[in-house]
Amino acid sequence: MDPTPEQAEAIASYGDGLDLVLQAGAGCGKSSTLKMIALSDTRRSMVYVAYNKSIATDAQKSFPSNAACATAHSLAFRAIGVNYAHRLNGPRQTAHDAAQVLNVPRLIGDPVGVPQIVGDMGEKVAMTSRRIMRYALETVTRFCYSADPEITARHLPRTPGMRSRETLEQLGALVLPVARAAWEDIVRPDGALKFQHDHYLKLWALGRPKLDADVVLLDEGQDTNDVVSAVIRAQEHAQRIVVGDSAQQIYEWRGANDALAKFAADGALELTLSQSFRFGPAVAEAANAWLYVIDAPLRLRGFEPVPSRLAPLDDPDAVLCRTNAGAMAVVMDALASGHRVALVGGGGDMQRLARAAAALMSGRETDHPELTAFASWQQVREYAEQEADGADLRVLVKLIDEHGPEAIIAATERLVPENQAQLVVSTAHRSKGREWPKVRIHSDFRPPSPDPVTKNVTIRREEARLAYVAVTRAREVLDNTALAWVSQITAVSD
Repeated sequence: MDPTPEQAEAIASYGDGLDLVLQAGAGCGKSSTLKMIALSDTRRSMVYVAYNKSIATDAQKSFPSNAACATAHSLAFRAIGVNYAHRLNGPRQTAHDAAQVLNVPRLIGDPVGVPQIVGDMGEKVAMTSRRIMRYALETVTRFCYSADPEITARHLPRTPGMRSRETLEQLGALVLPVARAAWEDIVRPDGALKFQHDHYLKLWALGRPKLDADVVLLDEGQDTNDVVSAVIRAQEHAQRIVVGDSAQQIYEWRGANDALAKFAADGALELTLSQSFRFGPAVAEAANAWLYVIDAPLRLRGFEPVPSRLAPLDDPDAVLCRTNAGAMAVVMDALASGHRVALVGGGGDMQRLARAAAALMSGRETDHPELTAFASWQQVREYAEQEADGADLRVLVKLIDEHGPEAIIAATERLVPENQAQLVVSTAHRSKGREWPKVRIHSDFRPPSPDPVTKNVTIRREEARLAYVAVTRAREVLDNTALAWVSQITAVSD
């Protein structure tokens, strides 16, 4: 395929030996542009760092032989992870098991009774050894996503009900000693805790690796964790090219931190790819409304040969939702109507949420990250109703209260594979990288409430980016009625 003028400029700039940042909108051929760059120069050695294994595998089939295509994890495994391979396939380990391995009471000073902390709403939260261990393991995970050399309070997880400064200070006093002890165990080849792939990635990064390549190509830069971004930025001996779409950065909650912005701040030349080949002008216009809201410099141009349109849909190919609970509500309605339904990613996430809700209803604690701060289901109800941060839980509470955990679990067992489905349901997060002919946006993309004093309607930037991702999944017909409120947005917050 002949390059577009924007792609031709990127190839020419590569030839000048410059570090590049390519902001590529949805469907604008970012991966094919990297391939064109690789094909333009088969003399220099290259490493193409892909977001996941399937992308790396596909790239290896079409990139020239001088370009090695791999994920960051595969690079780290060859260098470090192979020494821990014997620990990667170990049995599952619960937080209770891990707490016993480390002897959590000893690590926190052998307290008399179960320690308690005060949650955001003033409720007392019993910090059992299992709960402390769960938070400690989450802290280690957040540390592994970061570029930081040591575990600190900034790595403590921010979970519903435990986000205030005062609560986090109490949490840190109990959790940080356990998290540091857990990391000490993890880095030992003979350690007893469950060893994960992110652990050897972090160890590799801490060792300041030097990639054996003249050129480093990084794809999906907006979803790159700081740990990987720091490794690529340190390759000063190589020419670096980072491609992605900052407007699609939707994984901040799990450690992603836009690498494109970091390389631009380092002085890399910034270019754009704005011609989308996925959809026509109508969908591009809907996407541009969100790009305007988040003040992105990019504006998409739709592909004229694609006759896309905006219209209400009674028979979409896919329904995209804001939350897992919203997706499950759509699934249950469709099943009740006799449709064959697929849920992108399967029903495992919703099953775990339903089981966690059932535990709270029966007076038991749960270590589910979204509900672990609550001692009862009534506390979840109150938090969802009274707290601004509880908005994401309102759909879940309504779903559980209307149907019960057992009915939800049963519904997940009636899901079918996508190739057998009449309807595909997905969260917007899981839809990233996907596309369908006809897409409807679900109503759980609720408009933010106006400020009672200023009357400004403020949306969080990550929420606006999520809406942008959702609307750009449609090729032919987009029903974005649920997002008509975009015209009311007057401010954006981080």
